[in-house]
Amino acid sequence: MNSAYSSQKLSTASVPVRERLPMWREVFGQAMARLDIEAAGDMPFHAEGTLCALPGAAYASVFASPVRVSRTRSLIAADPVEMLYLITADAPLDVKQGGREHVLASGDSIFVRGSEVSAISCQSRTRFTNIAIALDDLRAFYSGADDLAMRVVPRQSDLLGLLHAYVDMLRQRADAAAGAAGPLVAGHSRDLIGAIAAAGADDPPPPGVKAARLRAIKAEIARRLCDPQLDVEGVAQRCGISPRYVRRLFQEEGSSFSAVVLGLRLDRAHRLLLHPGQTPGTIAEVAYGCGFGDLSYFNRTFRRRFGMTPSDLRSVNR
Repeated sequence: MNSAYSSQKLSTASVPVRERLPMWREVFGQAMARLDIEAAGDMPFHAEGTLCALPGAAYASVFASPVRVSRTRSLIAADPVEMLYLITADAPLDVKQGGREHVLASGDSIFVRGSEVSAISCQSRTRFTNIAIALDDLRAFYSGADDLAMRVVPRQSDLLGLLHAYVDMLRQRADAAAGAAGPLVAGHSRDLIGAIAAAGADDPPPPGVKAARLRAIKAEIARRLCDPQLDVEGVAQRCGISPRYVRRLFQEEGSSFSAVVLGLRLDRAHRLLLHPGQTPGTIAEVAYGCGFGDLSYFNRTFRRRFGMTPSDLRSVNR
């Protein structure tokens, strides 16, 4: 996310029909909004809209023919800022994220996390309004920020109407957000989104969402435990979320990604050394086979964990 204000307008009106979708995908999708875009029907593609970037926030207003947009794992991995999006359209949207799917009614809004794989499709011409803020900023303002994904805000919400009126004002008076006013405008947007989120705080989040994400992460760690190249970035990409969110989930358990991986590798090595008949290899082979890349580090952490060296354990069980 840019630290300064910028506003860009884009339209396919002057582009030959067959070049419209490729142009929109490359310029608006990849370069500006970090989305993968494809047509959702046989209608000739057309889109036009405005994207405004603020310090830690952004908003977009786009009119498009039937379309499907998605945040892919590669786009997530290339995006350094974790954003939360509040999306509205004047036609029904099919929204998918985190194994959940919701058909959003016209005029309602829905929260979508930018750090998780998602897909949104619309089968008719529609205008999208997309308001985004940095998730770290919202966390400091609203403690339940991580549970907002796929929460619906009904169009009857007065706060939602106020937010959209504010964004419409900014769209019509773009200079108002330029220069020194940029952080102030971004702060107003964050405060309004935080108020919208807090107003719906009594709505229970989908059950077990965090637990399901954590189980998927741990399953991926277990699957690749013996791979010395195992790292948080690779696990996050395969699970369709951001590395920062993986770390946060483990922090909420009072642990860390590296501590969990180390513990599982040490437990595996301990089991193998405890049954020497099943593991005829050397201690070094056991260590490397469990994903350790440094034998001295393996011996040191093993002794700290189990109160004896790998050699001591093997000799005791001979």
